[in-house]
Amino acid sequence: MKPGRNDPCPCGSGKKYKHCCSNLSLAGGPSSARNAGRVPDIASAPTANEQNQLIALYQSGRYAELEHQAGLLVRRHPGSGFGWKILSAALSSQGKDALHAYQRAAELLPQDAKVLNNLGDLLAKRGRHEEAAVRFGQAISLQADYADALQNLGVTLVQLNRVAEAEACFRKVLETNKDCVEARYFLAQSKKVQPDDENHKALVEIGQRVANKTLALSEPDLLHLNFALGKGYDDMACTDQAFSHFAEGAKLKRRSLQYDSHVESHNVDELIRIFDEARLAGLRGGGNPSETPVFIVGMPRSGTTLTEHIIASHPAVYGAGELPDMHTIARRGISGVIYPGSLRLLNRERLGQWADEYLTALTAHSPDSRRITDKLPANYMLIGLIHLMFPNAKIIHVNRNPVDTCFSCFTNLFANDHVPWSYDFDELGAYYVGYARLMAHWRKVLPKEAFLDVYYEDIVQNREAEAKRMIEYCGLEWNDACLESHKQARPVRTASFLQVRRPVYTSSVERWRRYEKHLGPLLDVLGDLAPTSSDSGIAR
Repeated sequence: MKPGRNDPCPCGSGKKYKHCCSNLSLAGGPSSARNAGRVPDIASAPTANEQNQLIALYQSGRYAELEHQAGLLVRRHPGSGFGWKILSAALSSQGKDALHAYQRAAELLPQDAKVLNNLGDLLAKRGRHEEAAVRFGQAISLQADYADALQNLGVTLVQLNRVAEAEACFRKVLETNKDCVEARYFLAQSKKVQPDDENHKALVEIGQRVANKTLALSEPDLLHLNFALGKGYDDMACTDQAFSHFAEGAKLKRRSLQYDSHVESHNVDELIRIFDEARLAGLRGGGNPSETPVFIVGMPRSGTTLTEHIIASHPAVYGAGELPDMHTIARRGISGVIYPGSLRLLNRERLGQWADEYLTALTAHSPDSRRITDKLPANYMLIGLIHLMFPNAKIIHVNRNPVDTCFSCFTNLFANDHVPWSYDFDELGAYYVGYARLMAHWRKVLPKEAFLDVYYEDIVQNREAEAKRMIEYCGLEWNDACLESHKQARPVRTASFLQVRRPVYTSSVERWRRYEKHLGPLLDVLGDLAPTSSDSGIAR
């Protein structure tokens, strides 16, 4: 029996039928004009018992089983918004690709603000910021005070350099919840904090209420509160107060992460053993001769984003940002052997296959560009592999003062958990030592022209000369647009999103010295890599 327009929709969305599936197509793809207004076949909708069984699987955390059962359900009921929604939840919960499921759910449940917000979040993570902003906007149009969607839209607009609109989103959240710490955190990140900043004053007041036990915050809120206060006090040169909050925020974040520095050190040892001169010589000739890829590597917060922005300002270059593809390929294992030991089983044929696979994905970002950048910093681990896969590719390694690099990592709350070593001085220093050891190995075993060393300090102090050196290395003619990289409209998803929107500046050079009295444990672990009182600490 067909439900009435005011009855609950059988798809399980919780909406009234007239606001949900009454005019949706059952087609597998996007609704077409001929399907507009067609009423779903209610007989094919999942029963309440079927829906409850899947909900129970989700609530019990049995996501693999849920994925299987939800997949069966959407095959039986392809027009079920509920089915696609819970399938997307099952896939997301396992870290799997849920884009198609979210897109189908959004098509079938256009009045479900949560689905639209989740789809926008996934699109943003894939770098499709304009599309993401549209989806967040649709969610907000359905639920004007939807805090998650407002904050997601705000962050996306910042990345699109629409800062004023972004701030309006964060302030909209605060209209209904003035104590929303996450919105205040993003406001603090969106610009340089001044002494009379009302948002900073509100954060200080929230911190006082927490200390007085008149306000209880969740651990994620405490995390954002401390990093926001640290950033504000740092902007105002109140270093002791800033460090206190950065240290507390880092402690909270580290508590939530799984990380073993011994595993990291072992991986560096293995890479050094595997890619020795003899093995490199034996594997050459098996890659792809393409000159399209430009890899920009280094430590996080070393200047890789600035470097990519300069190079991608050239009209012949497309800046693809941080791509996971190389690590996905390298870490997939061979014949049951896991990474990094699996790389011992490489041969020329596999190198060619991997190179072709990577290049196909890379060129899909911009098929007509002569060069395409991949600036995932952690690709420094794979320089030997990259050299074998793409002997004609350009690799630019960005160096920066070790303590400035490490301290900048420590004071940033990264948007993902890919840098778990960043929140403890012992682990942070040990990671940097391993990075420096591996880079020294690459310099020893690879041809001198295999990669170009550049230095952040040189770039900010003599940007024209350094920009020309990098463009020449990439085999391109000079273009003056490379001196105005801060005017680029391309999205920036890294922790450097605000800095690269401004002309190149030098205030971050030797920033660590203002905090030197707090950095003893880090300096001890860095050892000889740490600068003395009279040098910049950069080995050249």
